[in-house]
Parts: sequence; structure tokens; C-alpha cells
Amino acid sequence: MSKASYVRESASSLPLHELLSQLLRSKPVARRYVWRCAGTLQGLNHATEKRSLLDFINTSLRGIGQIAFANNPLSGLLILLAVGLQSGWVALSLVVGVVAATLTANRLKLDRPSVRNGIYGFNGALVGVALGTFGTWGNGSGNGFWLGVIALGAAVTTALMQKLGLWMAVHWKLPAMGIPFHIVAYLFLAIALYVPQPVFQIGAPPPFLNPAETLEGTRLLSALITGLGQIFFSGGLVSAVLVVLALALCSPMGAMVGVLGGAIGLMTGLALGADLNVLYAGLWSYNSALTAIAIGGIFYAPNLRSVAIASVGAFVTALVGWLLGLGLAPLGLPILAVPFHVGTYVCFLGLRRSLSSLVPVAPYAIASPEEHRWRYLTAKQLIAAFRQQLQDAMQGRSRQLLFEQASVAMRGDLRYVFDAIDRDGNGKLSLTELSQHFQQAGYLLKPDELNLAFISMDADRSGEIEFAEFGELLLRHRRLISHLQEFYTYFLPIDANGDGVLAPQEMNVVLASVDEPPLTQAEISFLRQRIGGKDFTWERFLELVLVI
Repeated sequence: MSKASYVRESASSLPLHELLSQLLRSKPVARRYVWRCAGTLQGLNHATEKRSLLDFINTSLRGIGQIAFANNPLSGLLILLAVGLQSGWVALSLVVGVVAATLTANRLKLDRPSVRNGIYGFNGALVGVALGTFGTWGNGSGNGFWLGVIALGAAVTTALMQKLGLWMAVHWKLPAMGIPFHIVAYLFLAIALYVPQPVFQIGAPPPFLNPAETLEGTRLLSALITGLGQIFFSGGLVSAVLVVLALALCSPMGAMVGVLGGAIGLMTGLALGADLNVLYAGLWSYNSALTAIAIGGIFYAPNLRSVAIASVGAFVTALVGWLLGLGLAPLGLPILAVPFHVGTYVCFLGLRRSLSSLVPVAPYAIASPEEHRWRYLTAKQLIAAFRQQLQDAMQGRSRQLLFEQASVAMRGDLRYVFDAIDRDGNGKLSLTELSQHFQQAGYLLKPDELNLAFISMDADRSGEIEFAEFGELLLRHRRLISHLQEFYTYFLPIDANGDGVLAPQEMNVVLASVDEPPLTQAEISFLRQRIGGKDFTWERFLELVLVI
């Protein structure tokens, strides 16, 4: 094997990072949230998987939380409590909606992980909370016919989510989000308002408490809280506080971005001279808050760039809400969360066309804003290290920074492994010694795998591996493995055409996303030489991260 090319020759051979794992075991770094019950609590999903009733409750509560991107059953429980404090009837309607949607998803045998994370439940939950609220204005409270139509509408949203969601993902590369809910809700409202019938009567919304005549700073501040409560049709301050706590329980970062978006919506309403009563009720805030959370934490990793775009999106959402209100008010129809969808889709399409360096989160890897940020920071750290290694290699410098910075205890661990391989005790490892060590450990490597492991550690190409060379590569491996899942998940959307090859332009996208300059032509040529002119695949990229 030439010195210029050291990547494996056989597609069936083990990749370098797996070979090195047989010399020194490295474990992923466990990430901790601000509090233990934060995040998406996937461990709870695993714990309840074989307990049908608990699993269904867990799934349903996640569906409630997913209305505001809070995939956490404890958040869902707090939100249910918040709605119940506002209205017991609406809380019952909410439960009927999410249960009907979840049961339908189970009956249709839809994607199990998606169902269990509430993806098919939240549209049904929205149908329940919306129609339950409309019912309290008219003849809905205690009316079994309303519960029946809620259950039916929720079931329809599940079928729509499966069909429409797939179609939008394939043809537009956009998430369906709450579109199924809006289809069902507006269809119901059209029937209730415009089709003569005695069953579903919708009255006027209740009048505002304490009508406002002047601008008051205290009420504006409380509107920031009530705005988040209005995501769940809850305008009471106590209920809204519980909603904020529920969002912060799942993601403090998401809650903060939501408050920022709500504030932008509120200020936009003030600038446009909106009715103070509507402002104080939080009706100018909730759509903008949802857009901010979506762009600034859920579909994109939170950073200065994404939060700035989310802020613009929140402003656009508020403008859309204002325009929609002008058009729908004469028809007696509410705007619901349509402005959120329009504002968020505008951001998606704008980013795709003009700011491709803001890397989206892979759809199946969506978790919490905190986890998305960990992936972003991991990619930033590893790519910066790779770029420095690349520049050193091009200039003929061989640096062993990790080995030089290693603690005494870590060097001791490395020395123990090194000495176990160094059978003749001369302080250097030969190819024969490395082969014997793998055989003794029960790993029967192919010749190209053994050569790859050896030449990767022999940085100076002397034909022997010195302790510093050995230690540097294993420390690089330890750094990579400890963050490999986050690094890989961040990279998923980069391969735009899905061919498994990282083209230079795709690599430049990920470099720009972590504030690194694009690859120069000299760097591209150097990398191609080092991989022997082969395709620049993910595994070859990992090998270069380790050995370049």
C-alpha cells in the first residue's frame, strides 16, 4: 500500500474506527440536561415498550406535548393540567382527540417510533382542544355529539398525516406539521357555521376580561406568558404559566426561543396598532412563538444564525396573522395556527434557496433543541480539529497535540496497552507484534485491515510505531467515538442526493455551517490523493479525521 493512500481497499473490511475499538474501548460521552426530566426521555419509551397501558399513556401525553414540539410525557401531563384548570370540558375533549388519533395510528400499523413519540397524536389533540373550546362557546359542553365528531376528526387527521405527510416530504421536502388539523377544523367550522343543522352551534367567543383602554407594561409582560398558553387555547394566566413550565421542562432553550418569538409577535402587533385586548390575550404571540421554536431549535440547531432567522420568521408570521385576520374575520373564522405554518414554510424555502449553510436536522433525528445544539457543537469541534490536521499535513508537519495534552492517568492507560503489544520490549511496535496482539485477543483481521491499522499509527512511515504515534491515534479515536453518534447525525442531511458520497460542495456546506472557510482546490487535491482517488465516503472521511 502506497504512502499516499491509506484507506481500506475492500468494501467488506472493517472501517478504521472499528479496528481501533479492538485496541482501546471508547464510550460515548453521556450528555446531561439542566434537570433529569428534561429532553425527550427516550429511556422512558424503552421502559414502557412492553407495558401496553403505560405505553399508550406515555404515547398520548407525548402527542399533547408535541403540539408545541415538547416530546416529553411530563410536559404533556402539565399541559393537560393547564387545559383542565381552564375548562374541564376542553381537557376531556383534548383527551378524546389524542386517544382517538393514537388508536387510529396503532390500528393502521403506522411507523411505531413515530407513533410512540406523539407524531400521529398531536393533530388529534389539536382537534380536541380546538373543538372543545368552540363547543364551550356554543352548545358543546357535555354534548356527546361533539365528543363523537372530535373522535372522528382526530382519526381523520391520523390518516391525513400519513398520506399528506409522506407526499409533502417526498415532493416538497417539508413537514406536514399541523396541516391535517387545519383541514379537519376548517371543514367542521364551515359545516357548523354555514350548513343549517341543530347539532353543532358555535356561539361568539367570550368577552375580554378587564377591557383595556391604555397601554400597560405589566399587562404586556403577562401577554408574553399568555401567548404561549394560547397555543393550547388557554388564555388564563395560571394555565399559561403551567404551559411555559411544561415547555421549559422538556427544553429550557426551546422555551426561551418561544418567548423571544412571542415578544416579536407582540411588538409587531403594537407597531400595527392592534386592539390592546387582543394583544393582552396573547393572540398576537402564539403563532410567532411556534415559528421561533420550529426554526430556532427543532428543525435547525440553535445558534446565532438560526435564532436570527427564527426571529425574522416570527415577524413574518405576525404579519401573515394580521393579513389573515383581515380576510377571515368577515367570515367568522379564526386564523388558528395558519400563520405559524406560512411563516415557518417561508423560512424553510428561503433557507433552502439562500442560506444552505444552515444545516437542517434530519427528520427522523429530531429531538430537543439542546440535543441539536450538542450535535452542532460536536461537529464544530471535530471539523475544526480536522481542518487543523489537514493544514499541518499539507505543510509536512506531524503534530501530536492530544498526546501532549493527555493526563498522566490517560498516558498510563495507553502505556499499558502499548506494552502488552510490544512483546520484545524495544519501545516500538512492529507489524508482526500488532498482528500477534489481534490474534491473541481473538480478532482475525484480513491483511488489508491489519495494514490499515498499522500504517494509520505509523505517522512518520518509519516502519515501526512509536508510543507517541500510538497514543495520538488512539486519543483521536477516543475523541471521535465519544461523539460519533452526534457527529454522524449532524452530517445526515449533508448528502443531499443520498448517494453516500460527500462531494466537495456538500463538504463546503457543512464547513460553512460551523463557520469554517470552504475547501481550497489544493486541499481537495490533497484529500483525493490521500484516499487514492476513490469516492469521498463517510467512512473514508472518518479515517481521514483519525489519521491525517
